[in-house]
Amino acid sequence: MKAMMPENHAQPTLVSRVSILARLVPAFSYAIPMLGAAVSALMFFGVLRAMRNAESAGVAAVADGMAEANVAMIVALYLGAFIGFLGIVVAVIRMFVSTKSASPSAWFFLIVGGLSFIPTALLWEAQTLLAQTIANRGNVALVAPTMNWCLTLALITAAALGLLFLIASLVPLPAVFRARRSYLPLIVLVSMEFALIGLAIGFQLHNSWLYQVKFRERF
Repeated sequence: MKAMMPENHAQPTLVSRVSILARLVPAFSYAIPMLGAAVSALMFFGVLRAMRNAESAGVAAVADGMAEANVAMIVALYLGAFIGFLGIVVAVIRMFVSTKSASPSAWFFLIVGGLSFIPTALLWEAQTLLAQTIANRGNVALVAPTMNWCLTLALITAAALGLLFLIASLVPLPAVFRARRSYLPLIVLVSMEFALIGLAIGFQLHNSWLYQVKFRERF
């Protein structure tokens, strides 16, 4: 009788877990600007409320209110960029050190980073609408519903995406979000870092312009 020999189906052990730290630090750096956008949106609601209650509010008062509302956004963007730099350091270290967990793929950073810009874009759109309407001597009441929707959506998306980022950073991820040995995730991280710094500079320049408007008393 032919002896039955057990077959060895053992395969080389594969890294199945995606590092929480490598996900959490960049996700946190993207979540902070969303929090800043939410705070600035709340303050911008106050500007619109003040304009509604004091219909004769001057250009200087409006520009000053908009600039004050932007401070939280600017601080959050610079803080997010700083933490994002730490995320890049973590990614570089993991490229040269043997680890038991895999690094996130470029898709993870691209999706999370891209979604994080939505609240900031909505805040920018609301402010642009107000500035353009006043500059063109238009009726603010006509664009007020659109501005309110932008600000409301900024608050909703900041809260919803913040929760999503936390979940995406802590739960196990499918294989598509597991990076192979590649520089692509690092390239995406660096690109997002430049985007955060660019937005911070953009909002800071916008605030400088608003302060000039305040002193000139015209947009």
